[in-house]
Amino acid sequence: MFHLVYVSSAVKPFSESELIDLLSKSREKNAQKDITGILLYNDGNFMQILEGEEAAVQQLYDIISHDQRHHGMVVLVAEQTSETIFGEWSMAFRNLTNKQIHEIPGFSRFMERTERTLIEENFKNDPTGCWDLLKFFRETSR
Repeated sequence: MFHLVYVSSAVKPFSESELIDLLSKSREKNAQKDITGILLYNDGNFMQILEGEEAAVQQLYDIISHDQRHHGMVVLVAEQTSETIFGEWSMAFRNLTNKQIHEIPGFSRFMERTERTLIEENFKNDPTGCWDLLKFFRETSR
């Protein structure tokens, strides 16, 4: 099993319908390749974890990195692991721009810590912050 976590920035903010379309296509393709994970979106910034066999994850990451809708991709974590974090979802999703998300108990500590964005600078010196944020959403999505 392999984990890859990256952040990137949209060329232009995604609309709700664009996010739904992206998620729908991602779920279908990921299920075919036995890849799981979660995609977080906040005001034009993405954080995503991809989980699966290393070759499949690396191949998918290569495809994603050539998508012209975003730029500035930075890998925060790429490592072998013994288990999945998001094994039950072909691709979980959270739009952090949604006002209701801020009402989830415990959520504010992550967004205060990351200055409300999912950009590289907020995680590059301490990638455990991205793990904390991703695991937080795993627990609140059950």
